[in-house]
Formats: sequence, C-alpha cells, structure tokens
Amino acid sequence: MVFELFKKTDPVCGMKQEKGKGIEKRGHWFCSEKCLKEYDAGMKAASKKRGGCCCH
Repeated sequence: MVFELFKKTDPVCGMKQEKGKGIEKRGHWFCSEKCLKEYDAGMKAASKKRGGCCCH
C-alpha cells in the first residue's frame, strides 16, 4: 500500500508504526517504553562523548 511509505519508524528497533499503538516523544515514534528508554540512554551517552549539549 502506498500509505505505508509514510509510516513512522521506531529509531531503535526499526518497527513500523501501527495505528493506535506506540509512544510519540521527542519528535519520534517508539513501539514501546523499552525502546524509548534505550533511545534516551543512547542520547545521554552521545551527549557525554561530545561534552554536553551543543545548545546550552
């Protein structure tokens, strides 16, 4: 189906968005709380490597 091209994808596991399911936070769609926590942990680690946020 053409509309499947526009589905959002979980940035952690790659799962495609299912209608009425998942979590939308920080401009991304996550399939579960577990993937959201993994994403947050990865962002914190990347921030520490850079020496903090570039905006503050």
